This record gives sequence, C-alpha cells and structure tokens, in this order.
Amino acid sequence: MIIAIAAAPTIDRQAAATKLAVDEARIVADPGRALVQSRGFQTMYEVPRDLQTELRLQLFDLHAAELDKGGDVVFDHCVAEWIADWMRWHWAALSTRAWDAACAKAASLAKRYDKVEWLSDGPKRGYDGYFWLDEPNARQIAELLPFVLQKLGAKT
Repeated sequence: MIIAIAAAPTIDRQAAATKLAVDEARIVADPGRALVQSRGFQTMYEVPRDLQTELRLQLFDLHAAELDKGGDVVFDHCVAEWIADWMRWHWAALSTRAWDAACAKAASLAKRYDKVEWLSDGPKRGYDGYFWLDEPNARQIAELLPFVLQKLGAKT
C-alpha cells in the first residue's frame, strides 16, 4: 500500500506517519530540505527563480524514484503539497505549457498513491529552519490542497 500524507506546512505528520506505517511499511520523509541544502540554501523560498523551478521539478523525480522502489510506503508528504506551494509562491515563473507539464508529471505521481491521508488538523510542527510556519501561508496552502488533490486525480 502506498499512502501519502497531505497537510498544511504547520502540521507535524510524524505521529500520523508512524500510525499509518503498519506491517513494516517504510516511512519516507520529504526530500525538499536535503535538496535545497545540497545547493547551499536553507529554504526553497530563498533559491533564485530559475534554480527554484529546477529544484521543484527535481522533487518530482526524487518522489518517482521512491515510488519505483515498490513495497508498502508512507510518505510524510504529498506531491499535491508541492503543487499547492508552487501555486502560492512560484506559479508566475512558468509559462502555461511548462505549468501544464509540471501538473501532468505531478498527476502521474499522485495517481500511484493508493490513498492520500488528509490531515486537516494535528500537532503543530516545531521550528526546524526549513518549513515555513506562518499561519496565513499555511491556511492558504490548506485551502488549495483539496482542489489540487482533485486536479491531480489523487485517491483521498
């Protein structure tokens, strides 16, 4: 079974991931922090525009590689969150055709999930230097997520 967790950036997903990881399913953490730090930045939001587009697309490739490993897995993140964040912060950086291609790639990944576990509430994520914990931003991402999940064809 492949489960992805979708939630606002302020929600800690660790307890939910652990609960969902039955029968020795592996838990896969969001690779965003490591990818951004490998380029010398702390957060996605400080990465220059062109490189940010490249890194956002690389996240899809990293996610596909984890999906390709097979087996039971719980992702503590969801490709829909990346799209919602992209829509909130970086959408204007792409042409319409490039955006359609990014969404098509995200949809091909989301359709591989057996289930998306939507966390509308939960314990607050502590500051870690990567995730932005601004409440208005989190609310806006959360408002986009149901639409994005539907657009991507994810099973919720």
